[in-house]
Amino acid sequence: MRLPTLLLSACVAVAPVVLRAQEASPATPAWALQPPAPEPSVLLGVGVATSSSLPTAISRAQIGARLQIAQQIKVRVESMQERIRQEVSGPECNDIVEEFTEITKSFVDETLVGTKVREQVVQPRGEGARVYVLMELPQGVVAKAVVDKVAAKTELFAAVRKTQLFAELESEIQKISETPERKP
Repeated sequence: MRLPTLLLSACVAVAPVVLRAQEASPATPAWALQPPAPEPSVLLGVGVATSSSLPTAISRAQIGARLQIAQQIKVRVESMQERIRQEVSGPECNDIVEEFTEITKSFVDETLVGTKVREQVVQPRGEGARVYVLMELPQGVVAKAVVDKVAAKTELFAAVRKTQLFAELESEIQKISETPERKP
């Protein structure tokens, strides 16, 4: 049973944090409890982190907010479910034992350029701090990045195709040069 504990820890480390109202302290920003509604021109992400080091808390909160933004652009999810049902029977017992396991992984592979902090709240906590970050990424930046990716792939394809055509041309020239000439 140690494996599910490890997987749960990994999920908690990258999952967006949404606090329940009863867990919130009076200084918790409203946008951390209820993330803002999507805006037509901006992608938003909320990150929350606590650390004994203020720079670490800020960095982790910003990473969490960027992760939320990236998940809105592109995320690949893999899931596996397993259900085991066994019947144990004997003279004094007739039990059915069921076990259900579900593992879900999500992968985010997106380069974000142009994110900026819209709001940030720092709460001192003993020796460290809790940081709330609301990060934004203008949709125009996202659209430009998509266009740039397509253009780069198109240029790469064109370069590969030119190389292939050049190789075919050299091959044809080689064939012609190896063929004896016919004299009339």
